[in-house]
Amino acid sequence: MPILSLCSVVSLVILVLLGNWQYARYSEKMAAPPAQEQVDGRERLVIEISRDNPNNAQQVYGFADSEPIWRRYVPGRVQGSDEIVLAMVEATGGAQSVPIAISNFPETVTFEGTLSLKSPGNSSFSGRDEPERDLWYTLDPTKLSARLGVSETPRVAEPVIMTVRNANDLSQARQTLNPYAFSKPVDPLPPERHFGYALTWWGMALGLIGVYLALHRAQGRLKF
Repeated sequence: MPILSLCSVVSLVILVLLGNWQYARYSEKMAAPPAQEQVDGRERLVIEISRDNPNNAQQVYGFADSEPIWRRYVPGRVQGSDEIVLAMVEATGGAQSVPIAISNFPETVTFEGTLSLKSPGNSSFSGRDEPERDLWYTLDPTKLSARLGVSETPRVAEPVIMTVRNANDLSQARQTLNPYAFSKPVDPLPPERHFGYALTWWGMALGLIGVYLALHRAQGRLKF
């Protein structure tokens, strides 16, 4: 069965190469520093939340850990300076937004994060912004800050590790990596996942060998 044998060999080589590639990714990630330490311009930020405007926190749609989230931004001042920034203080998981007033947040928030002047980014797949409901699909610091009563375009403060609350029960929360604090897209897969994928590909290669030998034995071409 030359055609079957040739296809089996080609498939075996592909499966082994895929396993080797995933194991190489596993080794790279294990040798690399933790993702939160790879953030450019990371610093300790203490933000004093401004309560001059009674509007709700502005919520911006996004994703984290393959889950839709609403990131909450509020105005504040960097402690020790007069600079007003737009700080992302927390997020809620799920496609349904949960409005919350600025007065519900503590007077100050402290986190390891980044400060940057972000340009609005949008795509043809983005939803339509609803300023009257404090809901946005595009992070536009100028528009968000205007809604919050801030006249100038502020820099945006993003925590490296963010709090994501359960939309159905705000008392439940988890900590996760904030992909919006990175200047480049971050790979969310942990090293262990790559090792698991490598074992899967190698296991399929062994399975292919077993099926190939069993087929030939059933046809009487192979005897032990």
